[in-house]
Amino acid sequence: MKKLYAAMNLLFICAPSGFAAQSVAPDVRTAVEVSNRDVNRFVCPGTMQDMIYSKEKDITGHFSKSDAFIKFKITQVGTEKQYAEEDNELFLVCDGNVYTIITKPTDMPSTTVRLIPPAGDSFKQNVAMFKNMPLEKQALHIIRQAYGDQYPSSYKVTEAEQSAIIRPDLDVLLQQYVDVEGVGLRLKRYDITSSAMSDIRVKETDFLRSNISSSILAITIEDHTLQPGESTRVFVVEKKEGGL
Repeated sequence: MKKLYAAMNLLFICAPSGFAAQSVAPDVRTAVEVSNRDVNRFVCPGTMQDMIYSKEKDITGHFSKSDAFIKFKITQVGTEKQYAEEDNELFLVCDGNVYTIITKPTDMPSTTVRLIPPAGDSFKQNVAMFKNMPLEKQALHIIRQAYGDQYPSSYKVTEAEQSAIIRPDLDVLLQQYVDVEGVGLRLKRYDITSSAMSDIRVKETDFLRSNISSSILAITIEDHTLQPGESTRVFVVEKKEGGL
């Protein structure tokens, strides 16, 4: 395990955390919150084939390869800007599947919405992605994706807010589960914050606890030294039953 921890430490890639992931399944009418002032992105797991919306409404868009982009029009009234408030219906055709989306313009930054393939397709895509990797490389691969918050649409991402007790000078909050169905991997992302009065050192072995997981495969910490009140991310990969 120590060798695996050392390998994980080499993956120190700083990347800002994004907003909670939004996803849409095919053939289900789904409402999503999008920015009413910035460009919003929709990601197809394959090829984006069409994009349909009412051009009479306050929305513009285009698609290319695996992405579609929409933006709401901003109206200038005197010295003030008026931002869209009305919901709009959007249809995206991705890999032959139709996604029906109700876009809800909201005062928020640009967001990314992932189009999820049918359940059977997700399973097959994950198996194909990981089948030639040994177990250790599978763990490294998903942690690299987690550092950049860039998950394939075939992963199941679940937001969570659950506290855990690790040591008295740390506040630990589980923020996200990421399940790779068909492979039997789950990544847990924790946000940890120092409650100490001076600098502290955090180690991977601090998280070798049953309340974190009973089947830990790998652990990595983004920043090992924390100043008072400073936060960082911790990624834990566990092996579930039913994988490759």
